[in-house]
Amino acid sequence: MVDVPSCFVGLVLEDCQLPYANHGHVILADPSPILFYPISSTEVRCLVDVPGQKVPTISNGEMAKYLKTTVAPQVPPELFDAFISSIERGNIRTMPNRSMPAAPHPTPGALLMGDAFNMRHPLTGGGMTVAFSDIVVLRNLLKPLPDLNDAHTLCKYLESFYTLRKPVASTINTLAGALYKVFSASPDRARNEMRRACFDYLSLGVAIFGVGRLLLPFPSPKRMWIGARLISSASEIIFPIIKAEGVRQMFFPATVPAYYRAPPAK
Repeated sequence: MVDVPSCFVGLVLEDCQLPYANHGHVILADPSPILFYPISSTEVRCLVDVPGQKVPTISNGEMAKYLKTTVAPQVPPELFDAFISSIERGNIRTMPNRSMPAAPHPTPGALLMGDAFNMRHPLTGGGMTVAFSDIVVLRNLLKPLPDLNDAHTLCKYLESFYTLRKPVASTINTLAGALYKVFSASPDRARNEMRRACFDYLSLGVAIFGVGRLLLPFPSPKRMWIGARLISSASEIIFPIIKAEGVRQMFFPATVPAYYRAPPAK
């Protein structure tokens, strides 16, 4: 099932410099992140995340108004003038951000890869990493085969591909989905605390780090309650993603029969 959690609104900013040269920038804006990264010595690409499947209409000026009134005040001062100029030039593009867990459909003579098989939110830019990793897994599986003529036997053998790709793919997919939800603004105080903690410490221990911050310099009933809410919010974010990826395939791939599938006999 394909999910569309948000859309990107794209702009190219000209004749400007990022706050930190030659670095990508993620702005934790409201309602969701804004990305800036250089594409040439004088140009910066801006991707504004707009939650939901619908974005303001470009043709009637709603998009320009949204960008100027809602987004522009949250843009770094160094980029503000270039951001406004880009809006006024009108070269605005939009694209949906799709997410789709990998659902294997073994078919003799065909093997799905890339976005046709598995998608995640592009916030972390993990799509190409997953694609290259899948190529390496597939290459290693095909390398010992003398020929590829027996499609049905080959299809059965390549069922192991779907299990062997999981450690890398599921990690990147989980990171992309979780970070997008954590980076998006929320009225929930626990979610906002997790957002601040994530900003300070990007790692798998973000939730625990956030709880530790709350309990210092000393715990109180209110802080402990927010900490519990933080753990609960983190669980609500991460568990559905893990379920979609497959608990067994992610954490216990060696228990999947296809993991041990031998190459077809010569």
